[in-house]
Amino acid sequence: MQTHPVYSFGPFRLDAAAKVLFRGGQPVHLTRKAVETLIVLASRSPEVVTKEEMLAAVWPDRVVDEANLAQNVAVIRKTLAAAPGEPAYIETFPGRGYRLLGPVAVARPERAGAPGPEAAGAAPAAGRRPWWRAAAGILALAGVVMLLLAVIRRGEPEPSSAVTPVTRLAGKEYQPAISPDGSAVAFVWQEDERALPGIWVQKLGEATPRQVSVSGYSWSSPAWSPDGRRIACLRFGISSGEIVILDAEGGEPHVVAPVQPTRFGLAYSHLDWSPDGTMLAVDDTPSLSEPLSIFLVDLKTGEKRRLTQPAELIIGDVAPRFSPDGQTIAFIRAFHRSYQEVFTVPVTGGTPQQWTADSQMVTGVDWTEKGLLAGSSRDGSYRIWRLAQGKDPAPTAIYGEFPIQFSHSQRAGRLVYSLVQNDPNIWRLTLGPKVEWQRIAASSGQDASPQYSPDGRRVAFRSDRTGEEQIWVCQADGSQPVQVTSLKGRPSVPRWSPDGRRLVFNDAATTEMFLAEEEAGRWRVRPFGARGVHPVFSPDGKWIYAAAPEGSILRYPAAGGRAQVVTHVRGLSLDVSPDGEYVYFVREPADTTLSHVRVATGEVERVLSGLVPYCTSCWALSEDGIYYLGTRPEAPVQQSLFYMDWKTRRVRLVADYPEPILPIGIGPFSLAPDRKSMLVVRLDPSNADILLAEGFR
Repeated sequence: MQTHPVYSFGPFRLDAAAKVLFRGGQPVHLTRKAVETLIVLASRSPEVVTKEEMLAAVWPDRVVDEANLAQNVAVIRKTLAAAPGEPAYIETFPGRGYRLLGPVAVARPERAGAPGPEAAGAAPAAGRRPWWRAAAGILALAGVVMLLLAVIRRGEPEPSSAVTPVTRLAGKEYQPAISPDGSAVAFVWQEDERALPGIWVQKLGEATPRQVSVSGYSWSSPAWSPDGRRIACLRFGISSGEIVILDAEGGEPHVVAPVQPTRFGLAYSHLDWSPDGTMLAVDDTPSLSEPLSIFLVDLKTGEKRRLTQPAELIIGDVAPRFSPDGQTIAFIRAFHRSYQEVFTVPVTGGTPQQWTADSQMVTGVDWTEKGLLAGSSRDGSYRIWRLAQGKDPAPTAIYGEFPIQFSHSQRAGRLVYSLVQNDPNIWRLTLGPKVEWQRIAASSGQDASPQYSPDGRRVAFRSDRTGEEQIWVCQADGSQPVQVTSLKGRPSVPRWSPDGRRLVFNDAATTEMFLAEEEAGRWRVRPFGARGVHPVFSPDGKWIYAAAPEGSILRYPAAGGRAQVVTHVRGLSLDVSPDGEYVYFVREPADTTLSHVRVATGEVERVLSGLVPYCTSCWALSEDGIYYLGTRPEAPVQQSLFYMDWKTRRVRLVADYPEPILPIGIGPFSLAPDRKSMLVVRLDPSNADILLAEGFR
């Protein structure tokens, strides 16, 4: 039985199912839409693919212009290392389309047996229609049908506004905030992954931006005063966090109130200024054991008043935005790394009102005179939607492949936005004597939560490379990725059974646990019949340990049966010691300490402190100690990998992380069976520019 095709040209290999481009066996990073564009070209080579056919295939449910296609082609050419003036495998036919230069070989692997390549441009058998022509017709027809269905289902997006770039700096510009009169944009600029981000202001019509923050701090979340003369923002030092007000033209900063000295890698803009100029709204938490909440800050006294109180064990309430009349605050409730919802609450307090129920990612929120705007992935890609109570969300023409951060000026009818690209990929870290990094799994999506199989030959991981988060298994070098699950939910970390034939995981939305079982090279997924969080097998394979949603740690017979209580202490991010005597865990999502419970007695003890907040599973056990991700006391921005010996309690530095990682959703580290290497997750360098949409009401 044939499966997906794999295309080969020059030193490149393109896996159409995994949507990954390889060069000499190593994965090459491309955005998802760029990969899909390349797949269309490879499937039709050596034919010319018209622009209309490519738009229908790559954006089947979108109305887009040719600029999106041209940008993808430019990205592909750059990735394939084109020399100036050379076509770099892609030949342009002005006014018509594009062609991938050959020769292109295609292999159609069978589930049993090795693939056999055939030339993509070879003549078809007599009397048969060439497969690429049939595929093109089906693809085009499918695009038209999907587009019609999308129009019927959601309605066409509103007419697009004129979009122009505001900034084109090296690195990434994000968290844009447009001034009330629409004449200037404040934003955060980070030149590279190791640089401290600062606050800059770009006046529209001027050539270059101007820095308004001082060096030596990490800055975040600019918010304009109603008169446009001042900018409130967050400033983080080595061990301090503060709300600070800057003069838009420069000058000494004014400290308003303290806040927690971290935002845990959350990319949201965390601050807003009330329309009457008397208050700020900020997301903050009194302690790392509590979720983030919305607070109101009196600008005269610095006093903070809590406005929301989210449930425990969620990330919390973030990204507050005042309504135009100042009487209501919209915010995002982050239930999980992969799904959030929009809420509002009166500034006087009360029960928050929920506006969305999509269980999708929400990346930003703001107001217009007509209601709310929300950046969401509710239709499969990121788009700005208009929200109104009692009505379905209405799509705007602004969308992107990455999370959208935005800010709206009602007075000027302008909207500024940034597409923030965070691309985690799986790397192997050789532990010594020479520390080496090697990327083994990368795609146009997010790849995380890697776990070595017991024999070290394979890796299970979580990826959204097909558009939805699923569990995958590949070889230890990252080759031959196979999709294990096809669930509608959100699979959590996959953990291997000792025999390497099963995986256990839970649905992050429902906490239902599942088993994936491999039989004759195929994976079959079935419900385990119980609910739990972060399940993991015992070393002997007889038990499955899991955190109970209600707050305890349980163990279930792996063959099925009633649960036993290990401890009534709440636990997350579980793992079992190699001898099976202890279960290790953290107590809250932002916990910086690690505990363990002795299975035989239920005795609980804290054993380690210094974890990165919200990176609750960024550690890996060995027989003699533990590897973990922490920060240096003198430089908390620098994340580093440490090792602590259980007997001596001595801690040694293993390696500095080349760049900080966003801790939420990275997943556990995984130590190889031979203890010579470890799987971790790193972020590829990202870029983000700020764009301006005119006439946006």
